[in-house]
Amino acid sequence: MLRSIAVAISFLTIIPVRTTGVSQETLARSGAFFPLAGWIIGVAMAGCGWLMLVAGLAPLPAAVLLVAFEAWLTRGLHLDGVADLFDGMGGSFEAEKRLAIMKDSATGAFGVVGIVLVLLLKTAGLSSLLALVQTWLDFSTFILFICLAFVPAASRWAMMTLAWKSRYPRKNGTGQMFVGQITVKEIFIGFLFLLPVLAAGSSHTSIFIGIAAVFYITMLPSFWLRYRAHELLGGVTGDVLGASCEFGEALGWLAVTLFF
Repeated sequence: MLRSIAVAISFLTIIPVRTTGVSQETLARSGAFFPLAGWIIGVAMAGCGWLMLVAGLAPLPAAVLLVAFEAWLTRGLHLDGVADLFDGMGGSFEAEKRLAIMKDSATGAFGVVGIVLVLLLKTAGLSSLLALVQTWLDFSTFILFICLAFVPAASRWAMMTLAWKSRYPRKNGTGQMFVGQITVKEIFIGFLFLLPVLAAGSSHTSIFIGIAAVFYITMLPSFWLRYRAHELLGGVTGDVLGASCEFGEALGWLAVTLFF
């Protein structure tokens, strides 16, 4: 278990966690702890956001810095998936050609547009969220920061649900370590990292509805991509997983501003 946790943190962040003797099975099992890595990312972002607001920084520049901070903390791993997915979908109408374009390390016009749109959406959501924090200096402030940290965890759990029982369309690749390899056990363990927030919100109806709505909206990209990726690409690749995570974060932070 400790090795799987170390692999998850090492794979999804720049945190220097030592991992040795990692097998294919360990990589797949580490998916159960992707939400834990998401919590680490989210808590770090919430802490930095709070510090910037305390220092007197306005919500918009603070949001821009938070988006940049997350990209640094995650090595832009999932943003690369967004670029590749946009390039592939925009570059051809045939599944094989789309996959070939996505595998190319060069980023085209569609990929640039995709990254810009995702970053703008994430910045807009975080900026609005931080503006609410400035307005509500009470218990609601704590709830908003919890939601800020919750979204990265939920989006990484959604990414694993997308990998569960999906088909990998290539003979080999990074995504093959997870796509179709995730089991119900990993899905269940991962959900346990989200359950405390959902359970805590159940004591207050309006808060629970808000958290449940944020959770569902964060999950939407994984639902949609499961259907579209199999239809247009013949399966789910690592780029599709990464893109679902980025889309989930963008929609999740926007949802926080709608329901709180």
